Amino acid sequence: MHVVEILSPLHLRKEFNLRDGDAVTIEISPNLTTSLSRGAKTAWSIFWGFRGRWYASRTYRALIGPFWLLRRIATQAPKYQAKVWNRAKSRTAVPLCHINLARDPKLRGGERQTEILVHALVAEGVPKQRVVILQRGPLAKRFLNSDRLEVCRVRNRMSAAWACRKAALVHAHEAHAAQAAYAARLLWSAPYLITRRLTKPVRNNFYSSAVYRNAQTVVALTQAVEDGLRNRFPKLSITRIPDAWNPTSPDAEAVRRIRKQFAGKFLIGHAAAMDGPEKGHAVLIEAARILQPQCPDAHFLLLGSGRLQDALQHQASDLDNMHFAGWVEDPAPWIAAFDLFAFPSLIEPLGSTLLDVLRAGIPTVASRVDGIPEVITEECGVLVPPGDAAALAEQLLHLHRSEELRRRLAEAGRMRAKQYDPALIARRHLEAYRAFTDV
Repeated sequence: MHVVEILSPLHLRKEFNLRDGDAVTIEISPNLTTSLSRGAKTAWSIFWGFRGRWYASRTYRALIGPFWLLRRIATQAPKYQAKVWNRAKSRTAVPLCHINLARDPKLRGGERQTEILVHALVAEGVPKQRVVILQRGPLAKRFLNSDRLEVCRVRNRMSAAWACRKAALVHAHEAHAAQAAYAARLLWSAPYLITRRLTKPVRNNFYSSAVYRNAQTVVALTQAVEDGLRNRFPKLSITRIPDAWNPTSPDAEAVRRIRKQFAGKFLIGHAAAMDGPEKGHAVLIEAARILQPQCPDAHFLLLGSGRLQDALQHQASDLDNMHFAGWVEDPAPWIAAFDLFAFPSLIEPLGSTLLDVLRAGIPTVASRVDGIPEVITEECGVLVPPGDAAALAEQLLHLHRSEELRRRLAEAGRMRAKQYDPALIARRHLEAYRAFTDV
């Protein structure tokens, strides 16, 4: 069946003049089995039942993983590569190649960190870098070609692996990029390293294990991320390097407009994607409900969007002290307008937004979970148990009533933020790179 599934798109494309993006559904007619004997019908039913269970099994996922390149080759237009990026770019040698194949059109934290690191490395004097990004991804318009930066916009992991040709070292910044880097190693023998941003375990299959075990080293953001990797790969080479704050300065006029919009309010901010419960939005809504009668001037301002946004807005529909601002392109002026920042995550490897909050001097109340205590210490913030809305509300109210404590935490936060300066983080990455190549 794999032969049929892989080769049939080639014939269908030619027969029906299909183009990339066209969808085709192949159905088996019920009349196909009417002429079969009872034994043949039984065998047919057993085969299709087994096929469904086989495709859902862990064994299948482990076996098919290495063959995604074959499937990609079979289902792509023959001339797609020439339309995506200039092949001449892969003919010149570069010391360093970054890959980020994020597909979400919105610029998330991991993509922002890729952009910050690449530009910081340019400022540190790296002579040449290649950046491989998706043609329609969130980073597609964030990079421009220059004498020291070579941008390849690709369609998928296979063309990303091809774009790594003649790179002395490949840096994969997310999961799909790690797979492309592994393929590049098989094709061009290019060494690679991976940035791991999650605390959850790596998938337990042969292919995912091969991707990580063949990396020169894995960059873990925090000790919590490193511990998750150690549990899965005890002998893996791991280098701990955190994220950096965004060097963009907030627009003063934009900050004034936000403060004017919420004049007379004590703004408690939060910024995170609303794609799952792990960011603790439900906990924050309950804390706002507790504070509404006790602190009428406190107003919660939530930045971000996602598939849970409508459900969260419905949960907060009875509250007058909460505003959903949606997704914003530049969160810097919003962060600068906050009086307090609440970060009640239930799972959090690091929380790069916290670095921008520290730099802006905004006092923070956050969950004591995963990598957050490595960023928000007791000197520069307040930590509460994860999932405890009452404790969160209590600490927010305490900070609201204590201007001196807020000032002290803000000063300590600015000092703490110096450890996450983009230039410092770039130099730590350079140290990791130079263990494997000359950059």
